Amino acid sequence: MAAIAQNTRSRFDLASILGVIAGPGCILLGQWLEGGDIKSLLQRSAALIVIGATVASCLLSFSPTYLFAAVRDLRKVISEDAPDAYDLIERIISYAAILRKEGPVPLQKYAREESYGMLKTGLNLVINNVAEESMATILDRAFHERVLHNQAGAEVFEAAGGYLPTFGILGAVLGLIHVMHDLADPAKVGIGIATAFVATVYGVGIANLVAYPAAKKIRARAQTEKQLDQIVVTGVKGMREGMSPSALRQLLTEGLHPSSAPHPTAAAGGSAPAPEAKAA
Repeated sequence: MAAIAQNTRSRFDLASILGVIAGPGCILLGQWLEGGDIKSLLQRSAALIVIGATVASCLLSFSPTYLFAAVRDLRKVISEDAPDAYDLIERIISYAAILRKEGPVPLQKYAREESYGMLKTGLNLVINNVAEESMATILDRAFHERVLHNQAGAEVFEAAGGYLPTFGILGAVLGLIHVMHDLADPAKVGIGIATAFVATVYGVGIANLVAYPAAKKIRARAQTEKQLDQIVVTGVKGMREGMSPSALRQLLTEGLHPSSAPHPTAAAGGSAPAPEAKAA
């Protein structure tokens, strides 16, 4: 049995990498062009108040599952791990052809080697000859669990984006309280006020340069995987029903963009509807 080719390499997202560099870079450059001292933005106490308090609030707000998901999903911000839609479809077609010609037993080898989790689950259901109604129930439950799993990290980053500016203001207030003790020395007041507002810069800057953009990118990746999962659910059901490879290909490719990206037909968190086909 020949191996079925799978492209499992991660693809770096150049736009995200440029954004990570350009955002802070533009702020520091602007500070320098205005004649400001870049070192004045480096305040350990402000970073501790803003970042430390935000992390503590997230620990209090979310379960360990969500927190680990946020750490795990950081890689999704700068890289794309999801397979190409057409590559995934071709694998499904190959499995369907093997199933029609040789039966479910030869699929065991391919199921062990399959890298995409949802398709691996579907192949195991086909191999075990699970009834169509039970298979539909299992696939639908797995689909919804994966939707929640893939969006967990984004929820943490969105919450952090809300906490950060608030703690930035809190840091500024604490700094101003400290300045009030030095009102007798006017030379220290201006420096103290400038230092106090660094916490606000940290809070607003990290929220809008890191937390919210990361959440949006993770949700975009989750949406892509959700639509790939819809393709898998439809393909596995078609395999179980005995559809021919040509009919299955037409069903799965209906509505796909030439760029190989799944057509966005469903909102996040929805069910797993089968793509419509003109002929099955």
